[in-house]
Amino acid sequence: MFLTGNRKGIIVLNSNLNSLRNRHLPEIMKTKYNAVRLLFAVAILGAFASFAYAGPGIQYWETLHRDSQFKQLKTGEKVAYVCNQCKTVSEVAIESPDQAMALCKEGATVTCPSCKMTTKVVVKGKHNDPSTTSEVVYVNDKGEECAFMAKVAEKK
Repeated sequence: MFLTGNRKGIIVLNSNLNSLRNRHLPEIMKTKYNAVRLLFAVAILGAFASFAYAGPGIQYWETLHRDSQFKQLKTGEKVAYVCNQCKTVSEVAIESPDQAMALCKEGATVTCPSCKMTTKVVVKGKHNDPSTTSEVVYVNDKGEECAFMAKVAEKK
């Protein structure tokens, strides 16, 4: 509001400013509302995009549970040693078939390349037919499963 004078010298309170502001208030609110909606949409899309790029899916590795899977490993192939203790994934190159079989031999020890923790290889299941019913598990000193091996697949 502001004061104006007319020809007769009477000071009149002019409310044109308030009416002008009230006329544009819905437009201002609509603009703010649209800006908030836009920011919210960008945040939601950003969250979805980060989930989509979180890492490789299951198609990129095959968990090695059986002796027969270790026998199929060839020299030069890579396996991933996944350590649940230090929460790392380390690549291990297979240098020979004997090294591959040592990774699944009952009672053998395997050391994590990252945290240097030693795990023991335990074969669970029936021992009379080890190729189909046994499972290779890596356990810590307490006997808890703490790691696993996975074959790294070729990227297409």
